[in-house]
Amino acid sequence: MGTPVLNPRGRQLLLSSLRPPDGFRFDCAVGTTFSLDLVALLTTPLAFAMFDWQDDQGRLAADPSGATADPLALLESLRRCADRVHIYCQAGQIKVPPANQRLLGYLEQSVIEVAAPAAASGRQAAFHPKVWAVKYVDPAGAVQYRMLCLSRNLTFDRSWDTVLRLDGELVDRQNGFGENRPLSDFIAALPGLATRRESLSSTTIDDTARVADELRRVKWELPESVDAVRFWPLGLTPRRSLPFDRIDRLLVVSPFLSGDLLDQLASRCSERFLVGRAEELRAMQPAVLAKWKCYTLDDGVEELEGTEDASPEVEHPLSGLHAKAYVIDAGWEAHVWTGSANATAAAFSANVEFLVELVGKKSKLGIDAAIGLNADAANLRTMLTEFDPPAEAVAPDPDLEEAEALIEAVRCMLVASGLHARIEPAQGGPGVVTLVESSVALDLPAGTSVRCRPVVLPAADAKPVTAGVRAALSFGPHAPDSISSFVSFTVAAQVGEIERASQFVLNLPLTGAPPDRKERLLRELLRDSRTLLRFLLLLLADDPERLFEELRELASSEEGEAGRQTADLLPLLEHLLRALHQSPERIDQVQRLIEDLQKTPEGESILPPGLEQVWGPIGRARSAARGNGGRS
Repeated sequence: MGTPVLNPRGRQLLLSSLRPPDGFRFDCAVGTTFSLDLVALLTTPLAFAMFDWQDDQGRLAADPSGATADPLALLESLRRCADRVHIYCQAGQIKVPPANQRLLGYLEQSVIEVAAPAAASGRQAAFHPKVWAVKYVDPAGAVQYRMLCLSRNLTFDRSWDTVLRLDGELVDRQNGFGENRPLSDFIAALPGLATRRESLSSTTIDDTARVADELRRVKWELPESVDAVRFWPLGLTPRRSLPFDRIDRLLVVSPFLSGDLLDQLASRCSERFLVGRAEELRAMQPAVLAKWKCYTLDDGVEELEGTEDASPEVEHPLSGLHAKAYVIDAGWEAHVWTGSANATAAAFSANVEFLVELVGKKSKLGIDAAIGLNADAANLRTMLTEFDPPAEAVAPDPDLEEAEALIEAVRCMLVASGLHARIEPAQGGPGVVTLVESSVALDLPAGTSVRCRPVVLPAADAKPVTAGVRAALSFGPHAPDSISSFVSFTVAAQVGEIERASQFVLNLPLTGAPPDRKERLLRELLRDSRTLLRFLLLLLADDPERLFEELRELASSEEGEAGRQTADLLPLLEHLLRALHQSPERIDQVQRLIEDLQKTPEGESILPPGLEQVWGPIGRARSAARGNGGRS
């Protein structure tokens, strides 16, 4: 029978999906998400740079969410990759990270907040796609692309989601493949959706345009049992319609539902199956659900995959079902749509969404393959339990709905208020001051309040936003390494006895920051000679598994100080010689780092004794090779 497309046993992690193919290195990536966790984004360069080592418990060695994080591995992956990662996310949907995450400074140009075109006309619309297009190159110049279409956002939420991975080769041809045009046009349109287009970096604009152009000429490898792949971006133009043609039988998997969309779909066929979340199904009118055979995830599955919320004052992170899929039997064929679109009217009439359609034989991709009664089948049926609709729909709390609507109105107002951050020297003392200002008065609705702070500062530094006037908040004095364009906002609303709060981050335009901010952060992290040696090994790494063992030995050495420093330089010499022969550009990175440290007494003091004897001949050989056309 083959493996079903919707196979719950086929687990796939995002980091492993981003890892470069063998023999290739990361070049650039364009990604989209509705909500964004900045700490989760910090981990993606680890996969691109191949610093995704795991400890005995399976945790990433440099995962910033873990207590044993290796900040140097994370720092080097960011230095290598962050400026070539471009993430487009819904404005006002960035999650608040823990305070004092100073490495977030490397992501400020990577995060682009956007809005759906329909929102410009005052409609309720969201930018909701979850798509990655990643470019890899090999030493000979060959290019491979990886396209990921997910139902999950770039967060740490644990839930049942879908992920489709397509790998393809960039083909040397003048005309593109017609089936790739919708994907290419979607990527090309992203910069035009930015809420602050003047803040787009030239690298973001150039990389996005290059990826969009090259995607037209990528020949995709089709998944098993799939005969054709089609791309369906939604919401970029006013014209909207359901992408489904002939429907004989229909399976819908969606965490969020609306009755009008379900009725519209039900009118198209005679046999219908619906997999949803229990609370959403209970809120549907019984007359709507009477047309469907309904299922939910089994309680054991929900408990296994649930998440814990450490902050009861803000909305709970999603757990349980979060996958979106539409399976259609049509004659001898089956069509599977997977991606970001929920079974709601907003998804197919206002939001920006992205779906990929897979076409194949009904026996392989169809409804029976997805939820068939065969107990041995590796399909969704093993995870589901039948749902009996209640006699009456569970009505939502009107006060709760109003409180959530107030929070959303304030979120949209803050996005549109021209907020920006400005850095000034502190008067009469060391450090700097961060000013958060708006270009218009902030008209907060009655019953709401707002507090804000730069995310690198402690939560206790948050200040209230005054209603009815332009924002003019001052934070500091604080150290220059605490400068950030990411600013946290907490919006609270009370309606009757109901109190709700939401925390989110805006990536504000930033002026006045020192131009050498990243260099200062580097010197702060490289606090002593042994830390510098570990970082130099990371710069030269081409075998992460072997390097990890060397770093462990370096960290646990118990020799005397003099003998230890001599021993530490030996693996460095070996890596320098290998890099000089195989990857001389890494020697250039080491030279830039050493020259940068030599500019200040603080930097000079952490250069270990004996480094010049090791580094000097290598540096001179590299300089001679550059003068000889690169031949060493």
